[in-house]
Amino acid sequence: MSFLDAAEKILRDSGSNEAMSYVEITSRAIEAGLIRPEGQTPAASLSAQVGVDIRRREERGERPRFSRPERGKIGLAPDLPVGVADQIEEQNRHVQAQLLARARGSSPDGFEQLVAALLEAMGFEDVEVTSRSGDGGIDVRGTLVVADVVRLRMAVQAKRWKQNVQKPVVQQVRGSLGAHEQGLIITTSGFSKGAREEAERSDASPVALMNGEQLARLLAEKEIGAERTKYDLWTLLD
Repeated sequence: MSFLDAAEKILRDSGSNEAMSYVEITSRAIEAGLIRPEGQTPAASLSAQVGVDIRRREERGERPRFSRPERGKIGLAPDLPVGVADQIEEQNRHVQAQLLARARGSSPDGFEQLVAALLEAMGFEDVEVTSRSGDGGIDVRGTLVVADVVRLRMAVQAKRWKQNVQKPVVQQVRGSLGAHEQGLIITTSGFSKGAREEAERSDASPVALMNGEQLARLLAEKEIGAERTKYDLWTLLD
C-alpha cells in the first residue's frame, strides 16, 4: 500500500474527524502492516508525500484528499456535498477540452508560442522558439535549473496534429538533440505504440512524450488560457 493510501486508511479508521500527527499516522500504519518503509525517516516521507499530493490536486483543480489544519498534523479533507464535486470535475473537464480545441485550431507559429509559454510557466529558463530552417525538427528549446545546480536542457518538437505521432518522429527528435539535451514531443493528439516504445528505449537518449490530454491539463494547471476560481461554501456543523 502506498503512503498516501495508508494515511487515508488510518485517518478513516480512527473514528474521528480530528487531524493526527503525521508521526502517529506513520507509526500506526507500520504497526498495522500497511507500509514497510525502507528509509530511515518514514514519517518525514509520508508528510512530504501528503504535501505534494495536496499541492498537485490544488493545481489541477481536483478535490483534495488531505488537509493540514496545523503544523505537523494531517487530516482528511471534508467531503463536498453530493453533486458539487461532480459539477466541479465536469466543469474542469470541459475547460480542458476547450483548451485542447484551441490549441488544435491555432496556427503553427501560435502553437509553438503556446508551447514556449507553457515551458516558461513550468519554470524553464532561456526559452526560445527556434528558426524554422536548420532546426532539425526542434521547435522550442529551454533549460530547467534545479536547486541552482542541475541544468536540464530540453529540446521540444510541437506537433499540432490530429493523427497519432509515429515512431519515426521520435527517432527524428532524438537525432536532432544537441550535447546534453533531452527531447520532448508535445502533441495535440496521441502516440502510437511504436512511438512510445521507441521513446522508452533504455539504450538511447531520453525523449519524453506529452499527449493532448496531458497538454490541456498542464495548460489549465498553469492558468494559460484559463484561470482558477474559488468560492466560499458554507456547511452546517453537526
